[in-house]
Amino acid sequence: MRRALKGIVLAAGVLAAGCAWATEMEGNVQFLVGQRYLDDFWKPLNDQPMFGTEVDFAPKGSPIHVALAVSGSYQKQTVATPFFGHTDAEAGIFELSAGFLWLPVKKGITRPYLGAGVVTMGAGVNGNWDFFNSTDTDHSFGFYGNLGVFFKVGDAFNIGLDGRIVRGTKIQFGTVSGNADYEQASLLIGFSWD
Repeated sequence: MRRALKGIVLAAGVLAAGCAWATEMEGNVQFLVGQRYLDDFWKPLNDQPMFGTEVDFAPKGSPIHVALAVSGSYQKQTVATPFFGHTDAEAGIFELSAGFLWLPVKKGITRPYLGAGVVTMGAGVNGNWDFFNSTDTDHSFGFYGNLGVFFKVGDAFNIGLDGRIVRGTKIQFGTVSGNADYEQASLLIGFSWD
C-alpha cells in the first residue's frame, strides 16, 4: 500500500510539472480501472482487479508523447489445501513503466493511441494467514505495449478504453519459477491539457 501511495504522489508530481509547462506542453492524465489476466502460474489468483495512473506529455503539436505510469493489482481468495485446510491466499503486483505514446489525431472527439516501453515490477504471494510477515516477493523487468481510444468530452475531460500487454518478465517464489506477464483491459477516465 505504501508503494502505491508513493506512485500516486509521483504521478501527481509529474502532473504538477506538466501543468507548469502548460503554455509550451500538452498531455493527458488518465486513471485506469480494470482487470489484469495473469498466466496460469498465478492460479487461482490470476484474474486480478487493477488500478493505475498514466501521464503523457510532449511539446505542443508533437504526435509522440513521453508516457509514465504506475499501477497495481491484488487478489485475495480462500483456498482449500490438504495440510492447512481452508486458508487465505493473496497475490499482488506493483508496477512502474516508462515509454512512448503515439497520438495520431490531435483534433477531434475520438483519439486513438498506441504505446510501448519498459516496465519494472514487484510481485508478492502468500499462502498463509499473515501476509505482512511471510510474503514471498520478487522483482522483474519487462516490456509493455498498449493501445486504446479515448473520447474528449468538452475542453479537458477524457473517457475511453485501454488495453495493455506485458511480456519478458521472470518471477521466482522460493523454488518455483514463472512470470508476471499479463493482458489487461481497463476503463480510462482522465483529463488533458493543451
